Amino acid sequence: MVEMNVEVELTKPVTNLEAVFSSCVKSLKEKYEKQGTDIEYVVKVAKGGASLAVKIKSNKLVTATDAIVQLEKQLAAALGKEFKVGIKNIKVIDYEVVFDLEEAPKKAITIPFVAKVGIKGKQATLRYENFNYQWVKDNYVERTIKLVKDKITQMNYEGKDEFKEVVWEGKPRQNTYKGDPAEDLEKMNWIKRTPAKGQFVYGREFTALVNVVRELIAEEIYEPLNFQEMLLPKFEPWVIPQKSGHAKNIYPNAYFVMNPKNASPEYWEEVMDKYAITREIPLEEIKQKADCTGIMSYAQCPPFWPYLEGKVIDEGTLPLKIFDWSGPTYRNESGGTHGIDRLEEFHRIETLTVGTKIQVIDAWQKLKGAFTKFFDETLDIEIRVCKVTPWWMAHAGIKTEKGTDEMGTYDFDAYLPYRGNRDKEWLEIQNDSSNGDKYPTAFRVKGKNQEYLWSGCAGGSFERILCAFLAQKGLDPQNWPAEIRKRFETKMKNVKPLKFY
Repeated sequence: MVEMNVEVELTKPVTNLEAVFSSCVKSLKEKYEKQGTDIEYVVKVAKGGASLAVKIKSNKLVTATDAIVQLEKQLAAALGKEFKVGIKNIKVIDYEVVFDLEEAPKKAITIPFVAKVGIKGKQATLRYENFNYQWVKDNYVERTIKLVKDKITQMNYEGKDEFKEVVWEGKPRQNTYKGDPAEDLEKMNWIKRTPAKGQFVYGREFTALVNVVRELIAEEIYEPLNFQEMLLPKFEPWVIPQKSGHAKNIYPNAYFVMNPKNASPEYWEEVMDKYAITREIPLEEIKQKADCTGIMSYAQCPPFWPYLEGKVIDEGTLPLKIFDWSGPTYRNESGGTHGIDRLEEFHRIETLTVGTKIQVIDAWQKLKGAFTKFFDETLDIEIRVCKVTPWWMAHAGIKTEKGTDEMGTYDFDAYLPYRGNRDKEWLEIQNDSSNGDKYPTAFRVKGKNQEYLWSGCAGGSFERILCAFLAQKGLDPQNWPAEIRKRFETKMKNVKPLKFY
C-alpha cells in the first residue's frame, strides 16, 4: 500500500481548477483500473486556484510513482494549452509505503532519506517527509525497498557457514621447513616492510622468483590456452565501480584517490607554507583542497571493461582471452595484515575471458584444470580445489549460495605448514570464476545477435603463491623443483648479495 500527499504549485491562479484536475485523472484512473490496480486521487484547491493539494493512494508502488509523474504531464499539457499556465513546483509533503518481506530482520535497520522505518514481523513501513519530488521520479523509493530486503538477507546470513565443497585434493607433502617465510625473507633481505600497512619492497631475489613463476604460468597455462597479455589501468574513476556493482559495498576496503581541485602553486601555497614551518603534513587542509575522484583497483578486472563498453562484437572473433599482471591491487584489510599472505598492496595475476556462454564455460573449466596441474605438478605444492560461493554473491554477504554448473567460483587453497593444523590452515592462492553476463550487461557488451556476451575471470597473487611455495618448500633452492631452481639460479648468476655493517 502506498499513500502520498503532494502540493502542486502553479505559476498563476486558474479558475475551475478542480474540473481541470478531474478531467486529467479520469483517463489515468481508467488505465490503472484496467491493469487491476486500485488508485485514488483526492484533491483540494488552495490559494485561490494557484495550487492543488493532492492525495494519491494505490495498492501498487509502481503505479503510485507513475501516478504522480503522469499527473504532472497531464496537468502541464492541459493548463498550458488552455490557460497558458505552467507548474511552478511539486512538493511531496509525505510519502508512506507498506510492503511485505520474505523474512523478518534479526535487529533494527537504518536507511538514509527515510523519516521512519517500521518493521513488524514480515511487514515493513517506510515514511518520508518533505521528500524531494525528483527522488520520486528517480525511483529512490523502489531502490530503498530493495535495499531494505538486501540488508535483511545479508543480516540473516551472518554467522552461517560459508558454502565450500572440496572437489579435488592433491597428495600430502612432507614438509621439513616450519618457518613463516615472510619473517625469514626479511632476515635474508629478500623483502623489506615499508612504513605503510601491508606493503613490502621486494628485493632482487624475491623478484627473480616472481619472474620464474611468471614465465612458467605463461608457458604452461596462457600459451597453450591462447591467452594474450594486456595492460589494464590500476585507477578506477567512480563510474567504473558504479557500473561493475562494487560501488554498493566497496567503501570499507577501498583505497580512495584524491585529486587537487586546482593545480596552481598559489592554491596550495598555504599547505606548503605550513609544512615548511611545522614539518608535518597538513592533512585536513589537503582534504579540503582535493576531490575524491575514484579508487585504486580493487578487483583488477573492472578497469578492463571500458575497452569493450557499448560494443557489438562479431562472435567469430571471440573468445577474447587476456591476462594482466602489470601492477598492484589495493585493499584495506580491515581484519589486519600478516606477512606476505595478507597484504594491502599485492601483485595480482588477472585472467579474463569474454565470449559466448559456451566459450566462457569452456575456458572456466580449462583454466581450472591448468591451474590445478601447475600448482600440483610444476610447483609441487599441496593444494585443494573447492567450489565456493560465487565471489560476487560473497561480496554481497550471501555466503551460502553454491552457484551452478555454468556460473560459479573455484578456489585453489594451499596448505601452510607454519600455521600448524592441516585440517584448518589453508590459504587461498588463486580463484577461477564464470560470471555469466554480469559485466557485459553492466557495460553493454553484446554479440552480433544483440544478446549480451558472457565473461569469466581468474585472480591470484604472486605473493600468496610464493608464500605457499616457500612455506612448503623452504628457502633453500636445493629443495625446490629442479626447473624452478635452474631458472632462479640463472637469473641470480651475476648478482652479489648486499652486505650490511
